[in-house]
Amino acid sequence: MKFTEQLRLTLELKVGEEAFPLPAGSIKHLKVEARSYGFEARVEWWVQCKESGDEDTLFTPFTGTQPIKATLTIDRRYGAQAEGREGAEALPLKLIGRVEERHVRERSLENVAEAPVMQRRYRIRMVDPAAMLWRRHFPSGVWVDETLQAVIQANTPQGLDVAYEWEAAGTAHGLHALGLGADDDSGASFLDFLHWVQARMHAGMFLDYATGRYTLAAAKPEGGEPLVLSRDEVMQVDLRYPEPRRDALSVLNSYVDAGTKRKAVENADAIPGVITECLVTSTLEGTLTDRVTVETQRQQLEGPEVRLSFAAYPRVSLVLNGLYTLGGFSTQAATHEKQYRLHTLELEASAVEDDAAHDPDSDANDYELKLKATLEEAADPTFRRPRFRPPRWPFLAEGRVVSEEGGEPDRTYQIRQDDETSVESYRVKLHLWDKEVRVPYEPHQQPGHFYFPMDKGTRVLVSLGYQHARMDRFLEWRPGARLPKESQGNHLLLGKTDKSETSIQHLYQDSKPMLRIQRTLEKDTQLIEVTEGRMFLRVQEGE
Repeated sequence: MKFTEQLRLTLELKVGEEAFPLPAGSIKHLKVEARSYGFEARVEWWVQCKESGDEDTLFTPFTGTQPIKATLTIDRRYGAQAEGREGAEALPLKLIGRVEERHVRERSLENVAEAPVMQRRYRIRMVDPAAMLWRRHFPSGVWVDETLQAVIQANTPQGLDVAYEWEAAGTAHGLHALGLGADDDSGASFLDFLHWVQARMHAGMFLDYATGRYTLAAAKPEGGEPLVLSRDEVMQVDLRYPEPRRDALSVLNSYVDAGTKRKAVENADAIPGVITECLVTSTLEGTLTDRVTVETQRQQLEGPEVRLSFAAYPRVSLVLNGLYTLGGFSTQAATHEKQYRLHTLELEASAVEDDAAHDPDSDANDYELKLKATLEEAADPTFRRPRFRPPRWPFLAEGRVVSEEGGEPDRTYQIRQDDETSVESYRVKLHLWDKEVRVPYEPHQQPGHFYFPMDKGTRVLVSLGYQHARMDRFLEWRPGARLPKESQGNHLLLGKTDKSETSIQHLYQDSKPMLRIQRTLEKDTQLIEVTEGRMFLRVQEGE
């Protein structure tokens, strides 16, 4: 559904400190997909030289390696005052972003000496700053006893303006772990993580197109006073009604001593026999309750959508996340007297005259346009977000066990108990990030009748989830435990240091087995050796 309209377009490219303004007359094609959280736009224009190819000062910086910032402004040619209408002037649609793709096609004059390049067609794909920067950001890090907001701020590159209206992001947690650069197969970027964690916590990201500022919020923007989209501007109205969830959802806790093993999430629209069962394993009752809260929020039904195809460029401002009503339609229409929020805008414009030499310096141009908008009900509580790759956990990192019991060289173990949950844990220092994380105090892969806690300085591999850590395996022998390979022996070494220990060895001498047990305390030793036809017992008190 196309229409022809005069638009006032400007594209400004900035490379370093140098700006390159491009008027509407040179812009021949553009395609914009603007959403509540960000945008993507493709723009095509010509640069024409009159006397020499050197007049094109854009070519060298455009084809260089410096990042390019771009600002695209779209507006009607004539506003309210010029058309003699009442009301405020509409604000232009402004897209402040960065160039992600760039292309050039050169046109030379073959019938002129040396065939100089006098025309170049430029084409770019520009995106909002978060898409450009966070999609290229793959941090691997650990944050202990910090808030999610602090994690996001630590990973906000220069050039991103982010505000927070998200109370839950200000709550400190024992651990946030990101291994976005640890797994090449996942491909999840920091932007994927941000959308994932907001989906998990029922929050959203919103872009203020006028300022280029993002807001991470637990509720949608208020939207201001609703603007009226007139009947003569709208060619077609389609309504979409999302299908409700049809599954009966429950959260299960597989912990064998759990007081509550299952909690159901109410869904009046469920079809009997269709189920989703989320599984957790936790000694804490609160883990099950928290997951039920999250799943209840996720189950909120997305409201109806209104999809508009326009017959003319609207006379009011097009504001993403702004409120609108439809004016001049039937009072019997489903949209009558309802307020809607604009969350998606799609625009495609091609110049009627696409010749590079046609009025390239004009500040307006005639375009053949396709313009569509998608709106949601103003009270719709669900959040719009793009498809994203869920980050992959766990990832692995090395650490050493920490214990403050005994002296510095003592191989002691220490049990920490959480004041609120009474959960017991070790502390493991991850030297790469100089952070200590807590891992459960449990037998790991050992049978329960073996009691061998991890002691100070033990080098271990830690499995890191988003907000939890677990010991994966041991990485080295304890000092003094390893036996010469010629002995083909086994060794159980107990105690704090080489001056306070008990050693139990089974090894081979002359291809015959020998059992050796030695207790040491400073210079005092007691030794038992059992070999073929011989038992040796020695008690020695050193001086």
